[in-house]
Amino acid sequence: MEITGDEIRRQMVDHESLEPRGLVITGARITGQLDLSDVVAKRPLVLQDCTTEETVLLDRAHFSALDLSGLVAPAVHARGLAVDHHLRLSGAKLSAEESVDALHMRIGGSVYLEDGFHAAGMVTLSSSRIAGVLACRGARFDARLNIVDLHVGDGIFLMQGCQVTGSDDDHAAVRMRGTHIDGQLVLRQGRFRSPGVALDLRHVRVGKELLMPLDGIEGRVQLEGLVYEGLPRDATVDEWLTLLSTRTPYYSTQPWVQLAAAHSAAGHERDVRRIRITAQRDLRRRGQLSRWGRTWHLVRGVTVGHGYRPGLALVWLAGVLAVSAGVVLLSGAVRCSTVEQVGYALNVATPLVKVDAARCTVDAASGAGQFVLASTWLLQILAWAFATLFVAGFTGLVRRNA
Repeated sequence: MEITGDEIRRQMVDHESLEPRGLVITGARITGQLDLSDVVAKRPLVLQDCTTEETVLLDRAHFSALDLSGLVAPAVHARGLAVDHHLRLSGAKLSAEESVDALHMRIGGSVYLEDGFHAAGMVTLSSSRIAGVLACRGARFDARLNIVDLHVGDGIFLMQGCQVTGSDDDHAAVRMRGTHIDGQLVLRQGRFRSPGVALDLRHVRVGKELLMPLDGIEGRVQLEGLVYEGLPRDATVDEWLTLLSTRTPYYSTQPWVQLAAAHSAAGHERDVRRIRITAQRDLRRRGQLSRWGRTWHLVRGVTVGHGYRPGLALVWLAGVLAVSAGVVLLSGAVRCSTVEQVGYALNVATPLVKVDAARCTVDAASGAGQFVLASTWLLQILAWAFATLFVAGFTGLVRRNA
């Protein structure tokens, strides 16, 4: 069966003469260009399993429903397209370098790019509003999928065999920056590949759950500004720590804060501490710190785990006391019994507890005695520092968990 693009346009312009089910054409070869730009037809248009050698033009058109399932064409241009109900492109095969150009669409139902949909070129649905879902189960995108600044009511499903392959380092395979999803974002069993960034999720807001297994992502991920409800599913805490530490282009605080807040709300305090400590390590490794700032950051990490492991300071304090006792016992410059020498070492090094060791005297005239005095002064400073770090870290930990 053959039909001209002009004939289809004529029938849709004269839509009032059509039956309520609209214009339905199946398995036809469309000759000439199908140009439905600016056509307003309050009837469905169904072109199932049709083929054409020209780009399908739908710019600023308005239909009650549009079904192009199984379409074989170079491309579909649909800027400003409005559809009251569903837009279906499932099973379509598009071969042009820019396969779908559909900025600023308004879809009252859902958009279906499923069941073998294949775009050889870039697909752009950016700055559109979709009341239902964007479903791409089993779809294949050989170039980029641009869904920037999209507003979707029920959810985005790039899952169950959906494949998106980026071809260069400059652009993400899936660009979703600034998209607002009232429902879920589901990437289960999807595959996203790029030599650069595989997923750009910057400033994406997910109203419900984020289901994102990380084993399907081959490339880097941009996550700064990503907000979601509840715990991210389909990936362990360890996998998220690895992702944020090694597979993001640079250090950013917000993804760490979001992940820690999600686990804190779920009552997983041990995981919260792990997340925050790993975030501090990432800050020291990739953050914009001065040389001295990086050094102090390292000291804080080693001594109190950046305030999340204050017990480490007590371990260091115990080490200082052990060193003090060793210096006193081995120097031979402190004259009293062994037990009293230990008491003297604790007395000079411990900032809070004083032990009676009045009978001990130090031979200050000897080199060993001078070494003991100098060492115990230094050790006392260190002991005070570790005690202070413990108190500060413990107080901060209590305040954060209150």
